Amino acid sequence: MSIFDSLKTNTKLFASQVYRLKSHYFLSKSLTVFCYHDITNSPSEFSINYGLNIDPKTFEYQIKLIKNNFNIIDPDKLLEGDIPNNAALITFDDGYKSIIINAIPILKIYDAPCLIFLNMGPINGEISAQGLTHYLCEKREDFIPYLKSKVNVSSKLPPFLYCSRSIIDSYLEMSGEIFDELVSDFIGPLPSISDIKNESKNNLVFFGNHLYHHDVPLLMSDNELVQSYNKNKEQLEVLPNYRDIFAFPFGQLGSCFSKKQIKILFKNGAKKVFGSSGTLNHNPVNSYLDRLSLNNNDTNADKIWLSILKSHLRTALHNK
Repeated sequence: MSIFDSLKTNTKLFASQVYRLKSHYFLSKSLTVFCYHDITNSPSEFSINYGLNIDPKTFEYQIKLIKNNFNIIDPDKLLEGDIPNNAALITFDDGYKSIIINAIPILKIYDAPCLIFLNMGPINGEISAQGLTHYLCEKREDFIPYLKSKVNVSSKLPPFLYCSRSIIDSYLEMSGEIFDELVSDFIGPLPSISDIKNESKNNLVFFGNHLYHHDVPLLMSDNELVQSYNKNKEQLEVLPNYRDIFAFPFGQLGSCFSKKQIKILFKNGAKKVFGSSGTLNHNPVNSYLDRLSLNNNDTNADKIWLSILKSHLRTALHNK
């Protein structure tokens, strides 16, 4: 390691430790929302490619740290505005089977509630829109050229963010192939309807809306967005632990969804709406809130606090 690299590492370590010691001051009026996906020792190719998986041992370490340093709230407290100092909320996107198998038992140990945002389409056995799009982009040599023949693809954004439902459907019609099993293997196991119903009886588990399919919201018309939101809600609201809270698929304001779409969802019943741009919420009673993700490399306190510090700095730059 060079002197420069050593100095950089030590500076990060020092900053992390100082932030950790002063966290009750820096975060006293904030809500830190953590976003997770796949909690498993056997991640799918898709989870590995996009860094979505955290092994259960690391996840438990992270939850224990959050429990010891934050006041973890449930979605009802959020909706009521009953938010304590140093508040945190644990969320999951996409409803991987591993959440039920591995994450929920760990959360139970620490009496930590969670909010899981579901796309009911693939849970109902329909092909995963997200999985199909990524599979085609990564596995089919002819797909990216096909995509570029339909839309101007910039190198600034990943190709999957240009994949509208109409482009995917036209490619499938042209190819004449069926990708259901390939996509299922690619993204990994999802829960069954029975799994979801069983967890609806768990007082630590709450469900939220993530659209019926994991489409790119910015590529949807207003009507398509509302239809997908309502179709998902109709299937979820029969569950006693469903709450009218929404998280945007892909989660990046500007490149994946718009401020106009946030307003549309509020008009159609959403009580809270989440993005996932990695910032903190200094005003936790806001209707639109953001989330940050920890990853499988956040294996000790210094790394975790450094990730939260980076989110704090990102928030400060965002609010300028």
